[in-house]
Amino acid sequence: MPGTQRRSSDPARVATVDSLAAVSAAPTRERLVSLDVTRGLAVAAMLAVNNEGINPGHPGWLRHPEWNGMSVADLVFPLFLFCIGVSSALSTRQMPTSPWNPSPAGQERSFAAAFRPMLKRFVILFLLGVGLSALKQHQIVLAGVLQHIAITSLIAWFALLLPRRGQYAVGAALLVGASVFGLWSGFENGHTLDQVVDRFLYSRETAEGLPVAIASVFNVLVGAWVGRRFRSGDHLRIVRSLVTWTLGPLALGLAMSPWIPINKRLWTPSYALVGAGAAAGVSLAIYWMVDQLGWRRPFEWLRELGANPLAVYVGCSALAALVPDAWRITTVGWLADVLPVAVASVMWSVLWIVLAWVLADQLWRRRILIKL
Repeated sequence: MPGTQRRSSDPARVATVDSLAAVSAAPTRERLVSLDVTRGLAVAAMLAVNNEGINPGHPGWLRHPEWNGMSVADLVFPLFLFCIGVSSALSTRQMPTSPWNPSPAGQERSFAAAFRPMLKRFVILFLLGVGLSALKQHQIVLAGVLQHIAITSLIAWFALLLPRRGQYAVGAALLVGASVFGLWSGFENGHTLDQVVDRFLYSRETAEGLPVAIASVFNVLVGAWVGRRFRSGDHLRIVRSLVTWTLGPLALGLAMSPWIPINKRLWTPSYALVGAGAAAGVSLAIYWMVDQLGWRRPFEWLRELGANPLAVYVGCSALAALVPDAWRITTVGWLADVLPVAVASVMWSVLWIVLAWVLADQLWRRRILIKL
């Protein structure tokens, strides 16, 4: 992980704070603005979905379905994983030098040099996830959002070491394998193979278990494949890639859904495909508005959120875990006296987004980037 550095007055060139220690680092190129905005949107939506006001009463489109089906809330996590993939493709330090991943002269990286920061990131994210889960559930839990991100990112990193065709083969194998196992065991709640594995590993069923983390590697890989187009800087190739990865996965995922239901808790292949397509579509819209049309001011607050996505998410989630339920219910009840119940419930979610932006804004003003 890069360390602390002071750069020019350009706000896009921010300082970097290592998550463990401050050390000097070489300058890096200017950040892709649309990626920060997209990532900020994902973080804001994650906080909104995870901090509903009251239930029942919260709008259905901001809640995950009980089992099969899809809502707007289900599109949020695939979008964040897609952004992780794009970031990995844009990074000049994450991958070791290879014939299919060349580096500029004098910047070659061995496998060990590239793997150490990835392993360190995995450990930090996993432990933060365990700590955050302990705050929320008052017990040690090995499955959670950050643990999911840690496992998925590490597996995807290994897959991206392969030549391009090998990477595509891994992505296809993930979809085919998940389809076979799903059709073999069925998709009935309580009797799926994923749930059997979850009960064995975690003594309970979870939406963030190891089978789901492995299946979601596909979404990170799609982001990395699109991210290569961003590296080229060719506007036409970027748009073509995003359009292709929007229409293709959406069509295939919806075509599969009569036989393989769209189910986030199982991260079924149809869900992975629809999530990847939706993520590419959102990225295309933001890329066009922000990087091509130059509409940056309306999205500046999302850009600030996206500059420190996981740090802001961890900080706000930890604080939310400490807020007593009585405070939440009282606040929503007070709002419901003057607003419809659904609006009052959403306002509680909005409060956490505002809090996240305040934290992100303070980091941005100080030109601090916390890399997790």
